[in-house]
Amino acid sequence: MKKRRTDDEDKSENNERWLLTYSDLITLLLALFIIMYGMSTENASKVQAVSTALSDAFNNTAEAAGGGAGTGSGSGTGKSLENADPLGTIYEQLNGYIKQNDLKDNVDLVKSDHAISIRLKDKLLFLGDSTVLKPGSEETLKKVCQVVSQVYGNVNHLTITGNTADLGNHDPENEADSWQLSVNRAVTILDFLTSNGLAPEKMSVEGNSHYNPIAGNDTEDGRAANRRVEITITDGAN
Repeated sequence: MKKRRTDDEDKSENNERWLLTYSDLITLLLALFIIMYGMSTENASKVQAVSTALSDAFNNTAEAAGGGAGTGSGSGTGKSLENADPLGTIYEQLNGYIKQNDLKDNVDLVKSDHAISIRLKDKLLFLGDSTVLKPGSEETLKKVCQVVSQVYGNVNHLTITGNTADLGNHDPENEADSWQLSVNRAVTILDFLTSNGLAPEKMSVEGNSHYNPIAGNDTEDGRAANRRVEITITDGAN
């Protein structure tokens, strides 16, 4: 009798062990939900980042399991450029566009190790002393949006700076107008870029008035060069 009772007790204990595993699982799930809730209320962008990373990981795994049957004939645009050198990509594509459309007198590219400046001259962008875009300028600005959007994930910041020319009249009213015009033109370009798909969270605007010339103001060509909007883009190293 004693042996039978012991066997029954052991059997009952073994049958109830699953409850311990089940309770451990419920405890772990509860802890996970608490952590996720805390992250979502603290910083929703962190949850989005985790979600994106998991999605990319699963997608890459699925692609790898696909057997590599692709032909390698893709266009090379879109997500694959996210891992490329963003400034190099922007420079290469815009430089080709400038040459193809003979825009060397209207657009300059200035590149350093961790930044690139796209200098858009006033004669391309705006009707005289105003913030009204010329109809022909939109095609070039859309090209800038298209190129930058391909690598925007690896871009650190984008600064839009308006610049005017020095006409020699520095009375308070003219100085105020020059400052205001330079800022308003920068805002106009920002509005165009954001309305064409670039997120504004990485952008800022500046106005230099006529205090950051790149040429002399004693000739019309020099003043034309100084009237510009610069889009300066920095990479993730900044």
